[in-house]
Amino acid sequence: MMRPRVIHHSEYLALALLLIGAAIWQKDQITAWFWFWLFAPDMFGYLPAFLFGKPPAKGHLPPRAVWLYNFWHNYTLPGVLWIALLLLFAGNPWPLLGWMLHISLDRLMGFGLRGDDGGQALI
Repeated sequence: MMRPRVIHHSEYLALALLLIGAAIWQKDQITAWFWFWLFAPDMFGYLPAFLFGKPPAKGHLPPRAVWLYNFWHNYTLPGVLWIALLLLFAGNPWPLLGWMLHISLDRLMGFGLRGDDGGQALI
């Protein structure tokens, strides 16, 4: 029987490879914004978190900053923006693959959403 952690990491590996394949497939549609969105979740979710105070322990975020980190590190926001760009604004959604790839790689490496205490939330 496979352990849940192995299955979890295998799923995110498959998703990361799928997103990389989609980025290569749409390389003509990928702009410099792809690279911006690849690093944006940490720039806007992790770095400003330390303005919310001192973390309670090593590897934790300040508890008041958990919402900011989790806001930038879930698939909901890039998914909604993808649909809005595609259907409502007739824009180019392909650079958002960088954001989704960032989240997938974080999960693959074991970094998930944060719990109320600022530490890694359990799956």
